[in-house]
Amino acid sequence: MSDPYNDPSVNKVLAVDGDALVLAALKEQLPPMGFHVTAVDSDTLAREHLKAEIFGIILIEQNLSGTSGIELLKEAQEAQPDATRILLASGISIEEVTKVLNSGLIFRYVSKPWMSNDLHATLMNAAQCYRMKKEIEALQNRNLQLNEQMAAGGGGEDGGGGMASAMGGQIAFEAINKMLYTFHPNLGNTAQRAKAICKSIGEVMELSPEDTKILSTAAEAHDIGLMNTEIGVVRRWMRDPEKCTDEEWAVIKGHPEISSNIMLHLGEIQMADPEDEEEDNPFAAIAKVVKHHHEHWDGTGYPDKLKGETIPRLARLLAPVIYYCNQTAADVQLIKYMETELADHVFDPDAVRALVKAVPLTRMPRGEREILLIELRAGMELARPIFNTNGMKLLDAGKKLEDRHINKIHSINRMTPINPLVLVFC
Repeated sequence: MSDPYNDPSVNKVLAVDGDALVLAALKEQLPPMGFHVTAVDSDTLAREHLKAEIFGIILIEQNLSGTSGIELLKEAQEAQPDATRILLASGISIEEVTKVLNSGLIFRYVSKPWMSNDLHATLMNAAQCYRMKKEIEALQNRNLQLNEQMAAGGGGEDGGGGMASAMGGQIAFEAINKMLYTFHPNLGNTAQRAKAICKSIGEVMELSPEDTKILSTAAEAHDIGLMNTEIGVVRRWMRDPEKCTDEEWAVIKGHPEISSNIMLHLGEIQMADPEDEEEDNPFAAIAKVVKHHHEHWDGTGYPDKLKGETIPRLARLLAPVIYYCNQTAADVQLIKYMETELADHVFDPDAVRALVKAVPLTRMPRGEREILLIELRAGMELARPIFNTNGMKLLDAGKKLEDRHINKIHSINRMTPINPLVLVFC
């Protein structure tokens, strides 16, 4: 889809921090990423800029002298409600940050010191979030204009207005997909693979077209709530969940409800009158499936510890699909393990059988997966180039790896450490 909204404010960043070194680092790192930075060291200067120009992204340190960073974020929210707000956090607990996230005051937070890759992903997501808001706003205005024209001309059924609402939903999901891939490619890849399998499940289970659409859309959106969590915590949870602290687990377990609430909010955007209690939210059924995709057949899951058939049917069908798509080796051994060890405990046995029937019928989309350097194997294909610390390209994207390539990378890494995270096609 072509980009219908062109706003120079999308990549404008207001950065507020009392530390001159932090501001210098932001001014050095953000322009190569495509962002224009206005860096100030006080709340007074920040207010002046908020009055004078429009920003797509507002980045504020929590420990400002004078007005606290949280209070300044609240002022920024009032002054420029469409801007994507990010908290620069240091010395703050996950529990405190989670409260701020849940309040809706910030889109995400970045811990200091940060990794440049994580900062880049956060800012790209923030810019996409701002663009999505503005595009949907433009479509809503168009929707109102069409409805007024139709009413003035005695128009009949909703044609143009319904199309604008549908386009708003399409824009939202395109933005969600981009943000998931930017935040962590494994999440975006899992979402697209799960969506493809769920369409096949709709066929083998002879679901109605409506239920198939709900199931596949829920597969696409099930993990969007994780984007509220620090990327390091998400990486740890996906790679080695036993290393997550109790506090981190509490945050992770909140993501199904956050994802569900985002779906409900998107549905409200498409409703003609969100305050009309008689009008059904078009995404309510999707939100319900998303909320319960981590419930377990034996009642040990989350968020509500539902058990057996009290778990919504489509959520039961989605759960083993997500597990399957999250594994690096989707093969016969994995299926056997799911059938013998997880069915009737974690998953509905009927849902696992549906997955087994659907996988051979599914054409899996090609995606990207993040792995560690030590996990590189011959036969893998690089999705992004590998550079050394001086920015020299060692291997190009699209390279089909052989043992000699991997040995070369490991030899260089022993002398001068390379970024340990690599993207490969899967």
